[in-house]
Amino acid sequence: MELIQNFLTIDIVASYGKDILFIVLLLIFGKLLLRKLVRRLVETTEDDGNIVHQRAETLGKVVVSIGNAVIYSIVLLMILDLFGIDIRPILAGAGVIGLAIGFGAQSLVKEFVAGLFILMEGQYGVGDKVKIGSAEGEVIMITMRSTVLKNPKGGKIYLSNGSVNNVINYSQK
Repeated sequence: MELIQNFLTIDIVASYGKDILFIVLLLIFGKLLLRKLVRRLVETTEDDGNIVHQRAETLGKVVVSIGNAVIYSIVLLMILDLFGIDIRPILAGAGVIGLAIGFGAQSLVKEFVAGLFILMEGQYGVGDKVKIGSAEGEVIMITMRSTVLKNPKGGKIYLSNGSVNNVINYSQK
């Protein structure tokens, strides 16, 4: 049995060695290029204050994680195709599943995208005094999905970033 496994391993390496090496190199190069591009973009942000740099780093981490997921997916599909597995049904199934998840997670995606724009545009930051809709207070936390305010009485107000429409920032002049 061990002899057969060794023979199959040698046969696979002999047949697909160059292609597998190319795919691994493509994976490594893609990840390095992605990190380098994001790092360079983060470094080019004007450092008017620590908050701007923190926003850029947060967005950079999001871009790297999404980029890595895309790179791994492409590499997996390339390997499956290399071994003769028809990837067309996988792609079609992924499209249908993606569409179903997109409809199901519409509000989650809306909150995430809104949070991304809040961070990118610098509408408000931690420590700012703001009025969002009827809620008013100091921003104590911003995530990709929500914003947390502390009202003057000390209570916390949790706002979904997807519901943030009108913002008055009393700290920006």
